[in-house]
Amino acid sequence: MKQYVSFTTMSLLYAFRTVLGCAIVWLLFNWLKLEKMEWALISVIIVSEPDFGNLRNAITSRIVNTVMGCAIGAVCILVVGVTVWSLLVGVTVSVLISTSFKQYPSAWKLAPATVSIVMAPAVMEHAPWREAIATALTRTGEVLLGCFVAFALGFIFSTIRRWRNPPSLSE
Repeated sequence: MKQYVSFTTMSLLYAFRTVLGCAIVWLLFNWLKLEKMEWALISVIIVSEPDFGNLRNAITSRIVNTVMGCAIGAVCILVVGVTVWSLLVGVTVSVLISTSFKQYPSAWKLAPATVSIVMAPAVMEHAPWREAIATALTRTGEVLLGCFVAFALGFIFSTIRRWRNPPSLSE
């Protein structure tokens, strides 16, 4: 009979590290008495990778795209206002920037998605521009915190793995 599911030590450690990252974010936000934490939790889950090199790439991509999307959204809000047209301009500009640079990080669709995430609620609720900017900056801060937690845990776990399995002299 063919086996379709196999839990390896690596997959169990990866699951543990991801859940531990979410728990740290949850506890940190509760300790700081911050109510919104979903983007920090989402970031921990999205960027966590079993391999530390892949983790660094995922974090770089997430940060660059989030900061780019937030900045474009904020500029569009300040220049065009909190309107559906500023949202459409922001999405267009972020797609053009994300797809025009040869060395732009992977997951480029996060930039226009971020523009939409930071602008759409303000547009739909007819929020003032200051509130829209505050939302954009808060979301970016949450993403950065989630990425930092995932990076710290990835670094700690990869360091422990290297200590337990040092490279042999023949390598």
